[in-house]
Amino acid sequence: MSDDLTPGSLADWQRLFDDQAYWQQSPDAHFTALMQVANDLFGQGAIDLEQWQALKAKAEQLHQRSPQANVAQEVDDPDA
Repeated sequence: MSDDLTPGSLADWQRLFDDQAYWQQSPDAHFTALMQVANDLFGQGAIDLEQWQALKAKAEQLHQRSPQANVAQEVDDPDA
C-alpha cells in the first residue's frame, strides 16, 4: 500500500522496463504498469509531454515485440 503513496521516478520506470521476467510472463500487465508510472510522472510534473511521449513509445514498442519474443523463447527452450 505504501508503494501507491510513493511518487515514481524515471529510474523506477526504467527498472520496470528492464524487468524481462515480468514482461515475458505478463506483457499486458507490464505495459499497463509502465504506462501507469509514466502517467504518474507526467501528472506530478516530473516529466514533460515530450518525455511522456518517448516513454509511451518505448513501452508500446516493447509491448508489440512481446509475442515474438515469447514464441522465440519457447522455441529455444520448450521446457521453460
